[in-house]
Amino acid sequence: MTGSRAVPLSVHRRTMPLVPQFALPGVVVGPEWEKALEDGFSALLGKPVGDVAGEHAVFHCCPDMSAELFDEGFPARPFAEGVVVGAPFAELPVLGELLAGWDLVAPHWAVDLGGTLFRAGEDGGGGEVGVPELDGRWVSGRELGGLLVERGIDAGELADAYPQVLLRARVDGTLLDALRTATGLHRGPDGLVGLSPAHGVAAEWDRALDAVGHAGVRDHLKHLCRTEDSARAHGAHYLGAREPWDAPPHEAVATWRMGEAQSWTAVVRLRG
Repeated sequence: MTGSRAVPLSVHRRTMPLVPQFALPGVVVGPEWEKALEDGFSALLGKPVGDVAGEHAVFHCCPDMSAELFDEGFPARPFAEGVVVGAPFAELPVLGELLAGWDLVAPHWAVDLGGTLFRAGEDGGGGEVGVPELDGRWVSGRELGGLLVERGIDAGELADAYPQVLLRARVDGTLLDALRTATGLHRGPDGLVGLSPAHGVAAEWDRALDAVGHAGVRDHLKHLCRTEDSARAHGAHYLGAREPWDAPPHEAVATWRMGEAQSWTAVVRLRG
């Protein structure tokens, strides 16, 4: 999710204050925390989070960041090998640097490079750069990385195809973990973001989230449920189960849109 910004990201990159990476095995929480997450997520879904079956995933899309990723170039082999990278992104420093500049939550994800999706932004663009597989369908990072290695193509050469990138966060497949990760609450209490400014929360979600007993979790989720106007500069705008533009090929369960509507994070159901 994004922080404060009043101008389109295509004009200026957003710089975020970062907090130390919180390794999941080290997160210690208690029953009050877990109940607050379940109550908050259930309020956003309109039904108990535990009642939703199926395998779930989290994707993030920011076209401006995608363009910079290809402009900078990156090694294809970590994608081909399906490497999972996280802060400090030693295997793919360029991704870590870009995420730190564009988003508040995603820099603290473990990103599944093999499961990340790619597609040419213009019809025929993939063929023009030697990767026709990118035309008209989503290609996994594992497949794309393998093609680039096999054909000896540098990732930077794909910039002219204006590739769309859906970064995939690593989660355990449950809806609860997907929602935790999408909202940044997978990092535990140290990942909480305050409700600032206090005004600008969408009335529907302001009321629904009042039922969450943990003040920190309540304010964090409200910050991600702002009105469209407020979300242009702060937090995010919650779309519910509406599919975002450039949607992944799966059913949307919960979607957040950030900034001037130029980036989004979505929890999707893969099957079930």
